[in-house]
Amino acid sequence: MSSSREPSPPSQPTATPPGTWVLGRVRGIRLTMRVTWLPIAFLLAFGFSGIIGRQFPYLGSGARYVAAFAFVVAFTLSILLHELAHALVALRFKIPVTEINLGFFAAGTHIEGERKSPFEEFAISVVGPVASLLVGGLSLLGARSMEQGVAEVALYELAVANLIVGVTNLLPGLPLDGGWVLRAIVWKATGNMHTGTVVAAWCGRVLALTVIALPVLAEVVFDRTPGIFDFVIAGAVGFFLWMGSTQSLLQARVRRKLPTLQVRTLARRAIAVHAGTPISEAIRLAGVAQAGAVVVLDGAGKPHALVNEQAVASIAPNQLPWTTVSEVSTRIGAGHILGVNDTGEEILGSLRSNPASEYLVLDAHGDVYGVLATSDVERAFRNQ
Repeated sequence: MSSSREPSPPSQPTATPPGTWVLGRVRGIRLTMRVTWLPIAFLLAFGFSGIIGRQFPYLGSGARYVAAFAFVVAFTLSILLHELAHALVALRFKIPVTEINLGFFAAGTHIEGERKSPFEEFAISVVGPVASLLVGGLSLLGARSMEQGVAEVALYELAVANLIVGVTNLLPGLPLDGGWVLRAIVWKATGNMHTGTVVAAWCGRVLALTVIALPVLAEVVFDRTPGIFDFVIAGAVGFFLWMGSTQSLLQARVRRKLPTLQVRTLARRAIAVHAGTPISEAIRLAGVAQAGAVVVLDGAGKPHALVNEQAVASIAPNQLPWTTVSEVSTRIGAGHILGVNDTGEEILGSLRSNPASEYLVLDAHGDVYGVLATSDVERAFRNQ
């Protein structure tokens, strides 16, 4: 199971996407599950009930389905253990973990921020597959110690499922856990985290192409004629791996640009005016000062709002002297203030946690320095 560890587009971290169940919290980590779990769970239960029916034909259909669904729930709990292993080790290194999302094919632990060393990356990444292998091994031992029956078959299938999850996730390519392990190894060898990401992402692409080609390779090597289902599964898994590795490559490029982004150089120079100032006067003052933004002050002379450029453009020219800046301004919200010395990481963190079109920039003394527009940050990314 892969873990989300790279920067993502600005979003509210507390928002729950449509089609997501919030199950609760574990160690302060929000536990969620996509509603798609339910139909997939029924499909898996239906398939496993067939296995039980063939081995124990005397069981009624109701008992078979109950046992099969219990197996699916147990497998889901084993996935939770896999993801919790990632999360708990991350917390051990004092790295925030916001969410664990459960599913059969795209479970993930949302870990905020970068690892400070290759060792932290390695430890956080490898512990998930190790947990799955341990669950698989213990389940196999439990199955062998039991008499033949439904429980013994369920434990054996649970062992097989977890061993597959553990081994598969150790494959060296992003977005699998093994890809993050490879990134840590390359990072340690080269001293460059981004080189590790690029190598692991390209290995993920090679892995994706290999998976897509597996049905054909099976026919050549083992003289086994693949069916349409083989091609569908290989294509779906290969597509997932290709998209994940490609996303990692894109994010690596973003992270390489972050150190060059500085609020000091990106911020627009701003003037400060009181709320009752006509727009026409604010425009005149901004032109004289060669400023690209206007900050609105409250009665105490403190920054209160930012004049919205699009709102000003929507006002008819003959109405500019009769419209005040307070009527076309947006209140400065919590988290919409940046320091003049903030750089790429701080900028990205603000854009993610407190999305806005503009941010007030203060200097080291708390005075107005300027305004940073999100569009200017995006333009800086494109031009690099």
